[in-house]
Amino acid sequence: MEMTLSRKVLNVAGILDYIAGGLSLLLGFVIIGAGAFAMKDPELAQDLPTELGAQAVLIVGIAIAVGAIFTMIYAHLERAAAKNPAKIMPVWVLSILSAALSVGSLISSLVQHVAFADMRPSLVSLAFSILMLIIANNIKKEAGK
Repeated sequence: MEMTLSRKVLNVAGILDYIAGGLSLLLGFVIIGAGAFAMKDPELAQDLPTELGAQAVLIVGIAIAVGAIFTMIYAHLERAAAKNPAKIMPVWVLSILSAALSVGSLISSLVQHVAFADMRPSLVSLAFSILMLIIANNIKKEAGK
């Protein structure tokens, strides 16, 4: 069975998400290492721009690493759904969740009177979420779900 355009795009998105997840995981580990190093050397922690210092850096590194792991799981789901349309439901559900969270982020920005230039990442995130939802919906129809 030949891959449709939606499945090809989903496959490429999965590959790109694997790459982004891997790079984010590497970044998370580097930041965790920097936080751990700063915790061992109190003089380094004094230069950090927060009262929590090294602990904050460590927490940020862990958060980035956890996010990277979720990105890689999502990439796996995308690639699996691209190969077998019957496996599209997790991607479809996560696409809806992503779009809803992006809308929530935009609403929060509007309520807080954030400048339009600062809302661009949220707008891009919403655009990609909607694109992934359309692709997942096309594959869902293809699978007859």
